[in-house]
Amino acid sequence: MVQYLKMRKRVVLLFGMCSIFLFILIVRLGFVQLRDGPFLKNLADEEHFRGVPVAPKRGNIEDCNGNVLAMSVSTETAYAIPAEVKKSGRQEEIAAKLAEILEMNKADVLERITKRTSLEYVKKKISAEKAAKIKNANLPGVGVVEDSSRFYPNGSLAAHILGFTGIDSQGLEGIEFSRDKELTGIPGSILTEFGANGIKIPGAQHDFIQPVQGNTVKLTIDKNIQAFAERELAKLMAGQGVNMEGRVPKNASILVMEPSTGRMLAIASAPTFDPNNYQASDPATRRNIAIQNGYEPGSTFKIITLSAALEEKVVKTSESFTDPGYATILGKKIRCWKSGGHGTQTMVQVVENSCNPGFIEMGQRLGMDRFYKYLTGFGFGKKTGIEMSGEAKGILANKKRATALDLATMSIGQTNNVTPIQLLTAVSAVANGGTLLKPQLVQEITSPTGEVIVPFKKEAVGRVIREDTAKLAREILESVVTNGTGRRSFLPGYRVAGKTGTAQKVGNGGYIQGEYVASFIAFAPANNPRLAVLAVVDGVPFYGGVVAAPIVQSVMLDSLKYLGVKPDQNAPLAPGKPMYGVEFPPVKKAAVVPSVLGYTPAEAEASLKKAGFKVIMEGKGSNVVDQIPHGDAKVEQGSTVLLYLGSEAGQRTLAPWMEEDDPDVEAIENFGSRVPISMNPALLE
Repeated sequence: MVQYLKMRKRVVLLFGMCSIFLFILIVRLGFVQLRDGPFLKNLADEEHFRGVPVAPKRGNIEDCNGNVLAMSVSTETAYAIPAEVKKSGRQEEIAAKLAEILEMNKADVLERITKRTSLEYVKKKISAEKAAKIKNANLPGVGVVEDSSRFYPNGSLAAHILGFTGIDSQGLEGIEFSRDKELTGIPGSILTEFGANGIKIPGAQHDFIQPVQGNTVKLTIDKNIQAFAERELAKLMAGQGVNMEGRVPKNASILVMEPSTGRMLAIASAPTFDPNNYQASDPATRRNIAIQNGYEPGSTFKIITLSAALEEKVVKTSESFTDPGYATILGKKIRCWKSGGHGTQTMVQVVENSCNPGFIEMGQRLGMDRFYKYLTGFGFGKKTGIEMSGEAKGILANKKRATALDLATMSIGQTNNVTPIQLLTAVSAVANGGTLLKPQLVQEITSPTGEVIVPFKKEAVGRVIREDTAKLAREILESVVTNGTGRRSFLPGYRVAGKTGTAQKVGNGGYIQGEYVASFIAFAPANNPRLAVLAVVDGVPFYGGVVAAPIVQSVMLDSLKYLGVKPDQNAPLAPGKPMYGVEFPPVKKAAVVPSVLGYTPAEAEASLKKAGFKVIMEGKGSNVVDQIPHGDAKVEQGSTVLLYLGSEAGQRTLAPWMEEDDPDVEAIENFGSRVPISMNPALLE
């Protein structure tokens, strides 16, 4: 009996242990089936199914009106499955045939199709004819899969904005790069079942996973306004622009902004390139100079000085300024561009005449702290945040080391280095009522079904001046176009406000004879601006009012008409009409300045006076080593030509924008050497 009970206990214990084991097995099976089932199925499918990736079509890039600027077109890619190629034993034959069709080296093809990989692309984006030949050849382990290639239907239009893509359709520059994630889409796949030996199973199951097309990026850029800007740049680069007479600048840019929203309507740079064949272009042509290049703005910056002075109430429109022809700061004289000065004039006339001493006085009244407050408040010295890679910050003079003389030159747009997009954004703040806005390039992003997934959002950086200050500044700048130095941008029937700017370029430790950065910025209608336009032309023997203003005038007029902005019946029909009680003399007839380089002072003076020009001379020496305006430049008849004397060509005894009470010339040269950019004021306008 005892023996029986012991046996029974053993059976019960064994049964219990088996039950527990079975219970654990069932629980584990449940976990495997329910929790890990999908994961394990995918692992199994990966072993049995091999996919040939199908690239998605990249999303379109459109302008603000839906015009396609970049699109993807269908193409095909040749691929190989090395295991199948090796199994056939025809590697050499397959490589020879593919090399012939694809116009490739046989050794390279053989290496690709016999690699130890599950899938190898032989050549991407091949023509339809080559794809058909591969299909007809029926080569084992070789196939063709659908692919797409990027196409820019308008060629070089907006190339610097759009950028381009690489061989794998990845964005490399421009919007293609910054919005690569949204544009790319989701790849699909063609799945085929394979056996354990890596050979495709005859009659096996095939699955096709449909790729998902990328999203559409709609830009704020208007294709037509962009075309207007690029048309003018093309003329410049062909030497056919206004007053160019066959001369070609080094580069140029035109930017158009909607001041009320910060929407960029055009960003054009020259020279340019075709993104359809970007490899064939010089890398320098792909640089977006409107965003990445800094320059010395010259008198266009005086808009900021004026706005700050009005905001801080350090000047009044009725106030009188006396201009003897120079301003003396720390013992140094900074000349006005007009020989002998403008005499007594109102503050409005100071702006109309772009009078240096008047603006220097505004800067001195503001003082260093308040001037830098507006300098940084308007966005200089930092990136605007526009959606473009490689944006430059510009260069500002160190406030801690800046002197009253630095403040004087900064007040007239010298010393500091800014980018075109910075200047346009800052001036647009004056145009829109005093709010600095972030420049925008993307209007919205939509899914393939048309759903808006990223809407447009205006971004205010901050208020820099009051609305009443901005209104007064706009009216004064309108007077510059109607009565002052910006008359070449006048549009009959439209109220235009603007400012010219010119800076002589520096290089090899001195000034470059006859090379300037000419610029002009304007907005219209002045009372309710729809557009702000900036043109910057680098490396021309002309001044902002001569070469840049007509470009802005042309782009502005065509754009206003295109946008349906009707002429204002109350706007002046001709320049020189009185504003603020001031009558400005009409534009004089143009005349060509003769070159007198190398002449003696007497010979040069005689030649210029015979041609109808006035003459002033600077420095000491037996020959003319430089002149402003440059020889062959077209300027107003009766203008003054500034001659620089020296002993050797290309050397001056004094900097062209400064006079020195102290006869120690070395002091001037040392001062100039610590300034990052050429400090040539508006005497060149």
